[in-house]
Amino acid sequence: MTAASGQVPATSSWGGTMDSATGPWVWAGRVADLADLVQQPSFVETCVRRSEAHGRRTVGKSEQRSWERSWPYLANALVRAGLGQLQIYLEYTTPGGANRFDALLLGRTKEGVPALVVVELKQWTQFTVLSSTQVKLLDGDEPTHPVVQVAGYTAFLQQWFTEGDTGVEVRGLVYLHNATTAQAQPLRQHHNTGSWSGIPVLCRDDLAPDIDGRELAQRLLAADLAAPDDERVRDFQNMRWTPSHFLLESVGELLLSPRSPIKLIGDQQDALLDIQGLVSTAKARGTRLVVAVTGGPGSGKTIIASRLMGHYLRNDALLQPRYVSPSGTLVAQLREATSSIRGARDLFMLPGDVPAAAMKGSRITILDEAQRLRRPTDGRGLVQQIVDRVPIVIMFLDERQIISPNEGITLEEIEELAAASGADFRRHSLSGCFRTNSSATYMGWVTDLLYGTPTQWDSTDYDLRLSVNPEELQAWIDHHTAQGQRARTAAGFCWPWARNTSHLLPEVAIPWTDADGTDHLWKAPWNAFQEIPAAAAPHRNFWATAFGGHRQVGCIYTAQGLEYSYSGVIIGPDLVRRDGTWQPRPHHSHDRAMRNVHPDDYLPLALNIYHVLLTRGIHATRLYSTDPETQAFLDTLITQP
Repeated sequence: MTAASGQVPATSSWGGTMDSATGPWVWAGRVADLADLVQQPSFVETCVRRSEAHGRRTVGKSEQRSWERSWPYLANALVRAGLGQLQIYLEYTTPGGANRFDALLLGRTKEGVPALVVVELKQWTQFTVLSSTQVKLLDGDEPTHPVVQVAGYTAFLQQWFTEGDTGVEVRGLVYLHNATTAQAQPLRQHHNTGSWSGIPVLCRDDLAPDIDGRELAQRLLAADLAAPDDERVRDFQNMRWTPSHFLLESVGELLLSPRSPIKLIGDQQDALLDIQGLVSTAKARGTRLVVAVTGGPGSGKTIIASRLMGHYLRNDALLQPRYVSPSGTLVAQLREATSSIRGARDLFMLPGDVPAAAMKGSRITILDEAQRLRRPTDGRGLVQQIVDRVPIVIMFLDERQIISPNEGITLEEIEELAAASGADFRRHSLSGCFRTNSSATYMGWVTDLLYGTPTQWDSTDYDLRLSVNPEELQAWIDHHTAQGQRARTAAGFCWPWARNTSHLLPEVAIPWTDADGTDHLWKAPWNAFQEIPAAAAPHRNFWATAFGGHRQVGCIYTAQGLEYSYSGVIIGPDLVRRDGTWQPRPHHSHDRAMRNVHPDDYLPLALNIYHVLLTRGIHATRLYSTDPETQAFLDTLITQP
């Protein structure tokens, strides 16, 4: 595992962090210490206060009671199994901040390889297994089958370790500490073979007091694990989490292979499984269905959309699925990924490709980036046309990614359209972020910067810096490109774009003055309208992914929906900071869609545009404003090394 830069937490004599709430967990330490602490009435209350003090989330009374009831059972079983010196993390928050492991054990194998055991704790005793992927509880809730849940966790952990690490073993189990063998059996019968067979469902009988400690350790998947030393604990707690796949590099496998290279977790997995179940029910009953999935940048919307499209292409082609997106870049990438399949190109459409004839026969349509669809001028927009014609419609949207005055649809409007067409309506919300190094802190900082009260950036879980000038920014982009990384600069649409098809024009021109008072002029071309081989300039739809794109400046239309390892962002003169607020300057925009937009209407669009641009970088972002006063304001917020 790769240790990230930053201060290593101080450790006590038993190897746990002295401040056991330092990190994405509510408590961390050795199992034996936990077994003692859970006997203290104040322990859970302390964990609740720590969680809320660190800004993670509010812990409700029911969850607090769950901690009080579950943690003692687990700690007691682990101690009786002779595992008291393993490191344990309670309520470990995953990269992205959307999901939590109830407990995570850290040990090492005989070969010295770090090993993790994910433990999912359940108080269930009465439930109905609906399928191999869903369970129904007495209160009517239908959560994901816990074995499937843990399988997603373990796959997620393996995917997010930095490539090049020495390796890590990941295991997982479910523990129903209140259930008898008979009560737990329905959860086991669906998962005793195949890829889920290695995830046991344990009940109270399996970890009873009269069972030998060695056997307990075997059942807890930890008989071969030794206690990690302090260095191993520090390495794990300071490791860098990095996704091993770019979305668009993996989209072909997402569509064509049942074994996706990108794993879903938590609310992503819940949304996918629930939507598949809803579609099956609607298909069987002959009813209409509209599903809306919302989420911020990097929350997994396009991954789920692609997984659904691939699922129905492979398993239910009679539904004649269609994928519609206003993003020309995304549609071009999807078409490229499925170019080997005859007729697949026609399945992925831009809004202008969706006449009535194109939708004829389709029983399911997936609408990605639905907030980008144009608002109707005749009272009947594209969304309504599709909802009226297609029995099953699944939409993915983020209202904070509306970037043009003539676009945008809200959840309320979607629900109204569903009701008018006689369709059932269901909503899913995705809360995580699996881009920007999965830093919820950075995502919150960007949100506060643009929409709330700006705060100081002093976190170490994401690499954010302010570039002194555009030449320094370009040098940073060039450096990472030379290292084989994908690095791009995108800017507000504040310079003309001639759409030249024969050669690149240095249209993005930014004057700047150095510390000595010398004036400079930095120039660069926009992304090419079409591919220009002589200039090594890719087509605009492939600016973010193809070789040569690092030498052109991208805009909102070529960056939205995409990601790259290293992101440069230039805030143009259309958005400046004055008197403690953001001030719009729409007359600086060269976007045709923004002509004659009133400043009051331009401001939310500009904020959304820069919100999108600031959330493209996986590993790092460099920010620069062309306005000296705004640059000085940003300099007060971003701590320089």
